[in-house]
Amino acid sequence: MATTQEEMSKLIANVTPWYRDPGRRKLYALLVIALLSSATNGYDGSLMNGVQALTYYEEFFHYPAGATQGLLNAIQSVGGIVSLIIAPYMADYAGRKWTIFTGCSIVVIAGLVQCLSINIHMFTAARFLIGLGSGFSGLGSPLLITEIAHPVERGKITALYNTQYYFGAFLGGWITFGTLYIPSNWSWRLPSLLQAAPSFVQVLLVLLLPESPRWLMSRGKDEQALNILAKYHANGDREDPLVRFEYAEMKASIMQGEQKGRWSDLFATPGNRKRVFICLACGVFSQFSGTSLTAYYLHNILLGIGITSPNYQNMLNGFILMCNMFEAWFWACMVDRFGRRPLFLIAGCGMCCTFAIWIALTATHLKNPLNLSFGKGVIAMIFFHNFFYNFAWISLNVSYPLEILSFKIRANGLLVQNIGTYICLFLSQYTIHQSRPLVEQFPETRGATLEEISRTLDGADAVEDVKHAALQVDGVHDIREYEDEKHGAHEGVTAAHIDELNEKDL
Repeated sequence: MATTQEEMSKLIANVTPWYRDPGRRKLYALLVIALLSSATNGYDGSLMNGVQALTYYEEFFHYPAGATQGLLNAIQSVGGIVSLIIAPYMADYAGRKWTIFTGCSIVVIAGLVQCLSINIHMFTAARFLIGLGSGFSGLGSPLLITEIAHPVERGKITALYNTQYYFGAFLGGWITFGTLYIPSNWSWRLPSLLQAAPSFVQVLLVLLLPESPRWLMSRGKDEQALNILAKYHANGDREDPLVRFEYAEMKASIMQGEQKGRWSDLFATPGNRKRVFICLACGVFSQFSGTSLTAYYLHNILLGIGITSPNYQNMLNGFILMCNMFEAWFWACMVDRFGRRPLFLIAGCGMCCTFAIWIALTATHLKNPLNLSFGKGVIAMIFFHNFFYNFAWISLNVSYPLEILSFKIRANGLLVQNIGTYICLFLSQYTIHQSRPLVEQFPETRGATLEEISRTLDGADAVEDVKHAALQVDGVHDIREYEDEKHGAHEGVTAAHIDELNEKDL
C-alpha cells in the first residue's frame, strides 16, 4: 500500500508554481500580515541595543546599569511567559486570527506607553506589555501560517516566519542609528513609538486573513473550511483532487477526536512525549547559543573591546542585522532542498566552534587591551557565529515544532516551545550558557504532510489509521483513482520530495 507521502507527491506533481497561481499568490500576500508578528520581537532587541548608545536615553533614565538594565531587557520575556497562560486557550477557542488581533492591539497600546514614559518604571511596564502582546500574536501567527499554507510551500513559508525577527531587528537597528542625530529625548522616544508600527499594520489588516481550515473543522464548520481550501489551494475548485485529499485527512483527524487537546495529551503517548522534548530543545538551544549577547548586549561587548563611538556601534549593529536577515531568508528557502536535520547539525557544529573562538579572543583582548587585532577578531567571530546560527535556529526554531505537532496538541505544544524560549531568553540576559541539542532525536520532515509526519513519532499504524479514515469521509472514496481520472494524461508522474517538483517547473 502506498504511503500518504507517496500519494501526496503524486497529487502535487502537476501543481503549478505559486507565482503562476492566482489563489496562492493572494494567500501568501495575505500571510505577510501574519509574518509581521515575529518582526516585533526582532525590533525589540535592536531598540534596546540602540538606545543604550543614546546620550539622551542614558541621561533621562539616570544611566541604568547592572540589574536595572538587565531587568529592562528581560521584562519583555516575562510578559511573554505570562501571555502563555491564556494564549493557547484563546487560539483553540476563539481562533488563530483573533489571537493575533488581541496581541497586536496590546503591543500598539504598549508602544504608546513606552514612547510617553516619564520614568524608568513606566518604561519597564510598557516593555512588559510588549512582551505580553507579542506572546499572543507570536502564538497565533505561526499556527495560522502552518495550517493554511499550501503543502508545496508549507516548509518554506513556515520557516520564513521566524526569520522576520531579523527584518524587525534590521528596521530597529537603522531607525535608532538615524535618531542618534536628534538632539532631544525624541532620539529614544521615536524608535520606542515605532516599535508598535508592525502591530498597528496587523491590527488594521489581520481580519482580512482567512481562518485556519483545521481550526474551522474542529469547530464543526466543515463547509467553510472546504471553501477556504478550494479558494486558496485550487482557485475555487472544490473538486480538485489535492483539495479533496487535504480535506479528507483533516476530516479523518477530527473524526478521531483531534478537536482540542488537554494538557495531559502532551504526555499521553511516547510520540507526544518525544514531541514535547523536541519543542523544549528548540526553545532552549535557540536561546542558549550566544546570540542573545549580540541581540541585547552588543553595546557592552563593543565597549569591552574598546569601541566606544555610538555612531560606530549603531552602524555595526545595522550591518550585522542586515547580514543576518539575508542569510536567514536564504536558508529558510533551502529547508526542503537540504532537509531539516543536516541544517541543525551544521548549525550546531559551526556555532560551537565560532563561539569558543569568540570567547578566547575576548579573553585575550582583556589581557592585551592595546592590541586591537583581537578586538577585530571578536567582531569577525560575531558575524561567523550568526552565520551558522542562521542555518537552522532562526528559521526552524518555530516551524519544526509546528510540523511535528498534531493538530490536537499544536497550540499547547507550541506553548511549551515558547516557555522554553522565553525562560531561557530571560536567563541568558543575566548569564551565558552554551548547549547543543541531541539532533539524532529530530525526525526529518522534508516533503511530508503534517499528518504523514506522525509516522515517525507515533508509528506507521497511526498513519494508516488516519489514511483509512480519510478514505471513508463522505465524498472521498479513493483519492488515487479520482486523481487518475482527472489527470489521466499525467499518470505515473511522481517525485520523491516537494522541492524536486519545484525544480521541474523552473
